[in-house]
Amino acid sequence: MHTYEYDSNVYFRKITVTACFCVFILAYAVFQLAAGETPFLWIGALVIAGYFVWETFVSIANPSKVETDEKGITFSAYKKSHHYDWAEIRKFRCKPLASGTKMYVRINEAGIFRGRYWVNCYYYSEGEELFKFLYNKEIEIDPNGLKAKAVQGSIQSKKLKKQKYDRKQQARAQKQLAKQLRANAAKKR
Repeated sequence: MHTYEYDSNVYFRKITVTACFCVFILAYAVFQLAAGETPFLWIGALVIAGYFVWETFVSIANPSKVETDEKGITFSAYKKSHHYDWAEIRKFRCKPLASGTKMYVRINEAGIFRGRYWVNCYYYSEGEELFKFLYNKEIEIDPNGLKAKAVQGSIQSKKLKKQKYDRKQQARAQKQLAKQLRANAAKKR
């Protein structure tokens, strides 16, 4: 089993504190709506804060720990875990973001309770390894998927370029050999 853990100090600051602040905003928005204050503003605050609280504490979309082994993968946070056996996974989608360190992972029919995870590999122990593992696992699980085809196409393209390069090198070597043979023949005359 391999365990990747989010840096606990950063997790506390970035996820837990933000979620607790959102709980406060959520409660305040409910109070303001009950008092009849500018409903559109507070409905917006209620939806946004409620979404973040749900993602953090209910669906654990921001896991503090990812565990992998030959049997499956487990995402954990706040003493809750979501485990998936590799055999039961039909869809495994990883969407790397522009930073190259954060990845959005969706498993099977991802819903509001489980199956959607933001994995910010930058803050995990051995995060680069985790990023590569998740990326390669998608290709392994869905060898006919778009990402797998792109990787296969890239490999094929590199092979073709190498073959073309090898043919050019061979042609140059043949030209040099022919040139040397002509030069040797000219010296013998």
